Formats: sequence, structure tokens, C-alpha cells
Amino acid sequence: MNSRTHSICKRTGLGMIAWSVFLAWGSDAWAGPAGRFLYSFGEVAVTSSKGESRPAQRGQQVNEGDLVITGPDGSAQLRMDDNGMLAIRANSRVRIDEFRYSGKEDGNERSFFALLQGGFRAITGAIGSLNKQNYRIRTPTATIGIRGTDHEPFFVPAGPHPFGDAAPGTYDKVNTGEAYIETTDGLLGISPNQVGFAAGQNARPVLLPAMPAFF
Repeated sequence: MNSRTHSICKRTGLGMIAWSVFLAWGSDAWAGPAGRFLYSFGEVAVTSSKGESRPAQRGQQVNEGDLVITGPDGSAQLRMDDNGMLAIRANSRVRIDEFRYSGKEDGNERSFFALLQGGFRAITGAIGSLNKQNYRIRTPTATIGIRGTDHEPFFVPAGPHPFGDAAPGTYDKVNTGEAYIETTDGLLGISPNQVGFAAGQNARPVLLPAMPAFF
């Protein structure tokens, strides 16, 4: 981990142990191309599955296994190779666990992300349209799936975090289409203008009566 990435981790609250565990997820990935940065603003770093870190830049390629970390003033937008879009918020950590798209429907499409902190807005591309079961976002407390969607996953970790009084857990706000949050205790469908929430892996997901302030 270089000094820039270490600084962002320290400011966003990601400890060295959590960093090591998170890098270990999917570390055997093929690391093929997944997309490119359309823009990068403020503090944004990318760390590969091999632990090599670099500052994010417009036009830069992102690959399977890459972890994108944004600082308190950072944000970034990615265009995935299936024409999906990701707009990553400040104080976020998002990793591309697996991404496979050959340019046509062949059953091998994959778009799997890990969200450790913060959130992003995602407009799904061809993978979310052709094989919806092959698009997933995993957080430490839940799994988010879609049915052709513009949605906003968000994860608030337990302990100190930069998201005010937001309760720890997994959130998902749907703008268009449908999504779901799944835990070991159940599955919740989410429709447009609704926000789903799961406090933990063993908690049943629920719809929130009001929109959280961070959205």
C-alpha cells in the first residue's frame, strides 16, 4: 500500500486488518479489463488484487480485483465494458470482484461488486439486462440483486464512520426498475422511490419509511 492509499484509508477509517481481509476477497481473480474512469475528482485511489496502488485518472482502465477508494472530497464515475455506469460517492470503497463480458450474450456474463463502505449509483448495462442473476453487489451484511435497474447501494459499517447518525447496515435506493436485498433471514423486493435496509446478515430486510439523509 503506498502513502496515498494509506492516507485515504486512515481518513476513511479502514484499518490495516480490514484492508488485508478485503484485499484477500477475490484475490485470485483473472484481473481482466472491466471498464474505464470517465472522471475522477479529489482523492481517489485504485489498488489492484496484487496490492499495487495508483491514483485514479480519467480514461484509466479498471480491472477485475481493483479496489476503488474515495476520500472525503473524492468521487469518480466509471463506464463498464457492458455500458453500465457507476458513480462512486465520497468516503467509499468499492471492489470489482468479477467482471466478464464478451460483447454478446453467451451465458458467461458476470458483474459482481463488493461494497465495504459508502455507496454509488449504478445504471446497469447489458449484463443487468441479459442475465440479471449474474449481477450482484455484496456487502458485509447482505447481497443486492437487480431486475434491470438504476439504483443506489450504500453500506454503513459498524463503529466510527463518516455518515452522521446513519444506522449501520446495507441500504439500497431504487430509482427505476427493481432490486432486492437478501440476507440469511429473508429477501426484500424494492420498487422505484423505495429504500430497502438490512441491519445485519441475520436481520430481515425492511423498507424504510423515510429517505436517509445521505441519499
